[in-house]
Amino acid sequence: MSIDLAVDGQPTDAVLAKAQENGITIFGAGTFARTLARALQPAGIRVAAMVVTAPHSDNCDGIPLVALASLDERLRQLPMWIGVFNREAHSDFAALVAVTAKAGVRTSLAPPQYFEIVAKAMGWRYWLTDRGNYAHHHQAIEAAIDSMADNRSRQQLSATIAFRLGADPDAVPQPDTGPQYFPSFMTDGMDGTGTLVDGGAYDGDTLRQAASHLKLANAVAFEPDPENFARLADTARTLSFPVTCFPCGLSSETRHLRYSVGQGEASAICGEGEGLVQVARLDDCLPATSIDYLKLDVEGHEMEALAGAAQCLRRDRPRLAVAGYHRWDDVWRIPRFIQQLDLDYRIAFRIHAHNTFDGVFYAY
Repeated sequence: MSIDLAVDGQPTDAVLAKAQENGITIFGAGTFARTLARALQPAGIRVAAMVVTAPHSDNCDGIPLVALASLDERLRQLPMWIGVFNREAHSDFAALVAVTAKAGVRTSLAPPQYFEIVAKAMGWRYWLTDRGNYAHHHQAIEAAIDSMADNRSRQQLSATIAFRLGADPDAVPQPDTGPQYFPSFMTDGMDGTGTLVDGGAYDGDTLRQAASHLKLANAVAFEPDPENFARLADTARTLSFPVTCFPCGLSSETRHLRYSVGQGEASAICGEGEGLVQVARLDDCLPATSIDYLKLDVEGHEMEALAGAAQCLRRDRPRLAVAGYHRWDDVWRIPRFIQQLDLDYRIAFRIHAHNTFDGVFYAY
């Protein structure tokens, strides 16, 4: 399957030049918006105002805070960069662009359309990247799309990539209505004798979901964040099937890694993390336990976790549900890894939240 990997919309140089000439406004005043404002300073871009629907003060970090409905003509003429980036329905880029247009804003840009300008200063922001990276890996991306087992998966993966290249936000794939990690095509045939491994178990939310959609004999859960682990252990005691909880993460090697602790479901392994956590190869933890279903959502560490589970995967050929949205290259690296196992997996892809968040690769 061939997909157009050209960057959509205005060229980056033109976007940068226009922003440097007269400045911009930013829609939003949360963490992402404030970090964006700071990242614009080295690029020589002035932020004329932070714009929100209902301001609670007259400034944000020294920048004027203005109500969207109160924008004067000068501010409406400036490019507005959407400074909201998450998976919630109220943050849907298409909806936000429509709201700002209704308020008279001439040009609104979603994060994929400007991120390469501030990528170095802002660092890792899930799947955001310099869009030129997609063109550099066009063959791998097309191969990933072709590897999908059904038309719906191919369409959702193609639309995801087009959206991240800056295509019309209205073209974004809408969230799937089925249960995340446990769609029916994955759970059919589970007879109550199997073992679920939950990598990145957080507070037990996926285990609670599994109790509603899977017949299981038992589960094994991995969660490295201490606060999350305490809640996970509490949840495990309430479930109808036995759960063994490990206070560690999954990776390609058994070692200690730096970790951003205390961030709830967003706690992640990262080089700048203030804490150290134990991580382990799944192959080391479960050398003799048969695995029937493996879920991985480990905040960008999925490829390493898969590498550390290769022996278990080849031995047991479990069903796989692997988060594929934390890093931009998940869209091709994860399905390629699954294919290279050479286990005749059928691979599917579904989006479960807005703005292409919560994308999951399924293998069965």
